[in-house]
Amino acid sequence: MIRLTHFEVTGLFGEFDHQIPLNEKERVTALIGPNGLGKTACLRLINALFRRQWSTLAATEFARVRYCFSDGSTVEVSHQANTDSETEVSDAVGLTFLTMAPDVSESESWTPRMADEMPGRLARIEGYLPYITRTGPRSWMHDVTRQSYTLQELVEAFGDILPDHIISSLSSSPPPILNRIIKQIDCHLIETQRLLVFQPDDSRRNPASASTLAISRKAQTLKTIVARELANYAAISQSLDRSFPRRVLQLGPIKPSDDITSSLSELEELRNGLTEAGILEQEAEDTLPQINQIDSAVAAVLNVYVDDTRKKLDVLAQLRSRILLFIELIDNRFAPKSVIVEKSVGFIVKRSTEVTVPLEKLSSGEQHQLVLFFELLFELRENALILIDEPELSLHISWQKKFITDLKRIISLNGFDVVLATHSPQLIGEWEGLVVELGEVDPL
Repeated sequence: MIRLTHFEVTGLFGEFDHQIPLNEKERVTALIGPNGLGKTACLRLINALFRRQWSTLAATEFARVRYCFSDGSTVEVSHQANTDSETEVSDAVGLTFLTMAPDVSESESWTPRMADEMPGRLARIEGYLPYITRTGPRSWMHDVTRQSYTLQELVEAFGDILPDHIISSLSSSPPPILNRIIKQIDCHLIETQRLLVFQPDDSRRNPASASTLAISRKAQTLKTIVARELANYAAISQSLDRSFPRRVLQLGPIKPSDDITSSLSELEELRNGLTEAGILEQEAEDTLPQINQIDSAVAAVLNVYVDDTRKKLDVLAQLRSRILLFIELIDNRFAPKSVIVEKSVGFIVKRSTEVTVPLEKLSSGEQHQLVLFFELLFELRENALILIDEPELSLHISWQKKFITDLKRIISLNGFDVVLATHSPQLIGEWEGLVVELGEVDPL
């Protein structure tokens, strides 16, 4: 998988040129600079390429943007010059893409077309988006946010929800080289307003019911993730248990060793970790009795048992590591409250062992932290590119100081790249080596 290694924009807003080399080793790049220089705009321009949001690129004033990748590929985007009306393409977005790759001798030029007209059979696109209402022949509005959309904007904003046949019929697909690059980068822009998410709802009469707190959705997501991994665990367990007697008999008596005893202790620790993470429930019969002497026949049984149990628990190992880090990061910030993972509900927050705190009652800062850490730990593909605008939003100073350190711990588990834009000297702290300055910045 390729990675974005460098981004540059010239003529942003007609006056700014920015060079942003991404920190490939540390995998975190922090953009700082005075207001108005385009930190947020840079994040949106990066996101626009990988989310195919051509209208964002078209609506932003710049001379050229350039994306460079770890395999040597480059993508350049520029606005088309005005042409005579006789030759102008009526449905052109107004952009030209120039893509170059090391395995291709010639560059690839492409001009996307705008989604401007809908085929008759797709005329009721809002049928796929029940919280969207048509307000004109080519305009729509979100029932909750009241945001207006053109057809192009609607396709880009809800492309993850709309069926593929609609997307393909309404917009031109990028050519092969560009499409290959875009598909390899799983990019996510986490903007300042990230606590409320909107989901399809059958009822137009109560549009507010289409919205739910992002934090509540995350609890349901974790419940689904745990259930899926337990299903994999059960499938492997069933397969191994079925062949257990045969494999013990084939192995025959073996010489007892201290390795078996130490291995049993390691498995007990792994099982306890999974119980602590809320994935497995503690069963009294899980604990083996004290073994003082092992004969050769018992050694054979225990040897196969150790191998099988390790294979079973390995299925849950990655999930265990992520849940335990999630619990640690949240508990360090929420004290005296704590987060508890329960496979039946995902997770809950308790003020004490007896009092459950409704998720919607958490402060905005607590919700931001929980939602952000959850997404980074559980909802990313490997080598994803995460763009975070003002992560210090609603964060206490002490939380800001530990943010990058904790972010790097998450990256060590998941392996993704982060570009963040911040105004907080406390958030940068000791990590000045990760900083890219956009314009003149006062010393931190």
